[in-house]
Amino acid sequence: MSVFSLKLLAVVTMLIDHLGILLRSKGLVDYDVYLMMRTLGRFAFPIYAFLLAEGYRHLRRKPEGLRVHLTLLVALTVISEPLFDFFGEGVLQDPASQSVMVTLTLGFGGLWLSEALKERPMLRVSVLVSACCLGYYLHANYQIAGVALVFACFFCLERLGDRPYWQRLLGMLGVLGFYYLLYCWVISDFGGPGDLWRMLKAMGVYGLPHLLLVPLLACYDGRLGPRNKLLHRSYQWFYPAHLAVLCLLNTL
Repeated sequence: MSVFSLKLLAVVTMLIDHLGILLRSKGLVDYDVYLMMRTLGRFAFPIYAFLLAEGYRHLRRKPEGLRVHLTLLVALTVISEPLFDFFGEGVLQDPASQSVMVTLTLGFGGLWLSEALKERPMLRVSVLVSACCLGYYLHANYQIAGVALVFACFFCLERLGDRPYWQRLLGMLGVLGFYYLLYCWVISDFGGPGDLWRMLKAMGVYGLPHLLLVPLLACYDGRLGPRNKLLHRSYQWFYPAHLAVLCLLNTL
């Protein structure tokens, strides 16, 4: 799997996910179709987190590149937030829910700050934990689990990126399994084992894409795929652009 292939899968499944929300709100699809579209959408975020972690790996020794990328993430967050709130709740500001761009920005910023503290392990861990907690208190999409997934993907790529396929497979199984369990635990209000088990059962087929992603992400070989500046920019700006179009369709 190349970077281009993963990007394409991420944007297509995210678009299907959000179209499902729009079509269901207008009564244009039944619940089974809606559930299928939302389930396909579960492919998107883990891929975004994986690619963000991989991008950081290549930029971390380029301070100017890091600053440019973080600035871009912040800009995309500011632009996306009112669109996300308007599409989801019909208001321009909803403090109870923040877009996935907040999650990704916290993940990238947390990695950058933690790398600067590489020689101070306890302080580095404190930074990573603080970034995860900030995702929770800001009500960012996927909350603690989303920010933690960016970190887990980075450390998995660092240690297993050049290892045999079976080792990468086990590594990604651990990463995505950890993420999914943590996410279910968070949305069960940090309940006990019984609450977690009930949440896992309630999520049902929503967990399937995470299992299917394991062999796909383990197949990642570091290739960029087709290199085109327009395609690259389209991927970067797809999130706010597709939300703007969906908001317009929803209004019309």
